[in-house]
Amino acid sequence: MTHHNTHKHHKSHSGDDFFEGVEQVDVWAAGSKVKLPIFYRAARAHVAIFPASILALKKLLPDPRFTPAQMLPGIGGLGIACFEYHDTDVGPYNEVAFTVLLNNPDIMAVPGYNILRQLIRFNFYPYIHHLPVTTEAALRWGIDFAGFPKFLADIDFEDTDSWLSCSLKEKDEFIMRLKGRKIATPMSRLMKFLIRLYQYKQPQYTEFKMNAVKLGISLNPADVELEIGKTHPIAKELSDTLLMKRAIMYFSIPSVQIILYGPENMSLPLVNLLFQEGMRIDLDGLRKGRSHKKKEK
Repeated sequence: MTHHNTHKHHKSHSGDDFFEGVEQVDVWAAGSKVKLPIFYRAARAHVAIFPASILALKKLLPDPRFTPAQMLPGIGGLGIACFEYHDTDVGPYNEVAFTVLLNNPDIMAVPGYNILRQLIRFNFYPYIHHLPVTTEAALRWGIDFAGFPKFLADIDFEDTDSWLSCSLKEKDEFIMRLKGRKIATPMSRLMKFLIRLYQYKQPQYTEFKMNAVKLGISLNPADVELEIGKTHPIAKELSDTLLMKRAIMYFSIPSVQIILYGPENMSLPLVNLLFQEGMRIDLDGLRKGRSHKKKEK
């Protein structure tokens, strides 16, 4: 019975019904209006997971409440995800996410077991360590509202018949290139990424729900090629963290829709920001309005 429900819950949606019933609100970031949650109506992505030393991954995590998932004892996973967003509420842009795979806190933290259960459920718990993006609009709201570790960069996608390549540079300095083979994509699934972030020195959470209209998964390391730069700090960090440049898992998602929900941990500084900038409500004006209403009574 449970299995049947899970299957029903995970099958992919077609077209607009993925967004149906999800209400958006207008908020303001850096003087421009943004809708939350953000809808990504058309996009493509490829994601590769690489083996990394647990000790090295722990150094990337800002809080001991975040624990890296172990594939095998002492070995965790570092994910590199490349996104090309064609149609979104904040305009088109490209993005690369460098993530540490964390334990799902509700499942026993047994090496191999925790990550396997996440895979079976298609519910993942990544901590986002770096998140370069290509537009100012994508940069601002993400930093202000959820503490996404974003910075502006050049992210270029190149297609050949067999490969999709994503190269990342900052100010002409090469960071990395991730090439994924165009494998068969017979599946369609709902996938959830329960993203972990860090904001105002507190854990922050946000949900990234993906409707993978076309999805292919490969365990063949030959389907992924990773090239890492020599001088950029992120390139050096990648080289220091990864145990090898051979991917242990690869997701090809040539067609995907996404809903990015707002931050879940409403810390006091964030509430203050939402009031003053996000909702364009001046707190002093609000107080004056209240006292004016009292006088009218």
